[in-house]
Amino acid sequence: MKVTSQIGRLLNDNSSFDHLLRWFLLMALIALGAVIMWDFGFLNYLIESDVSRVSSLIIALFVVSSLYCLWHLFGLSRELSTITEFIRDAERDGLPDSTNSPTEDWPRLARLLDDIVQLRRISPEAQTDILLQSFASDVRAPVRLGVFVSDALYKLGLLGTVVGFILMLVSMRDLGEFDVETMREALQKMTAGMAVALLTTITGLSCGLLLRVQFNVMNSLVLAMQRELVRLSNVVLPVAAQRKQSDV
Repeated sequence: MKVTSQIGRLLNDNSSFDHLLRWFLLMALIALGAVIMWDFGFLNYLIESDVSRVSSLIIALFVVSSLYCLWHLFGLSRELSTITEFIRDAERDGLPDSTNSPTEDWPRLARLLDDIVQLRRISPEAQTDILLQSFASDVRAPVRLGVFVSDALYKLGLLGTVVGFILMLVSMRDLGEFDVETMREALQKMTAGMAVALLTTITGLSCGLLLRVQFNVMNSLVLAMQRELVRLSNVVLPVAAQRKQSDV
């Protein structure tokens, strides 16, 4: 019965999951690009040519961070759906009873809404800015972590660039004789070093940029939650409290 009610909530409030849908569309494009690069052999060349394995590390961090983003996007979307339902109930039934909050699955959100309702019961003019700012800081924690990881991917790309240039310099240091075979081996090592430098730079920049886009989607979802909570706190509940007082 509980699962059925949650599914019904999802179907009745699809707009709360728009950001999750955007993430899936973005990842579909990324997956399509990855398949095309694999088909043309670029990914194979990337993995085989990068002897430093920095590119493989960047790709692994990108995949793990993308799954982390998906997990929190789904949770935040469900919280936004709960907030929307709470607002709908408050507009229809008036100031709700804090003990009958429909947010038992989300202790963080339930605590915030109960605090706001209690303040509105005491005074419709009570300030709730500190409560909203504290909640916003809490839900923004995954976004801040995502921004940090995307910056770390940029830095790993630059680290791979440095490693590639070091490999080039090592190949030049090993030059002892200027015969054809020695020059051929030196040029091959220099080419391998340049490949490491360029491939890790491209991988770090691409994965960092794509990961930043994903967490920008999450950030826009957090902003949508903030807007709904501000509307609930400053418009819906004060009006409901005044309507209840006039009825009495």
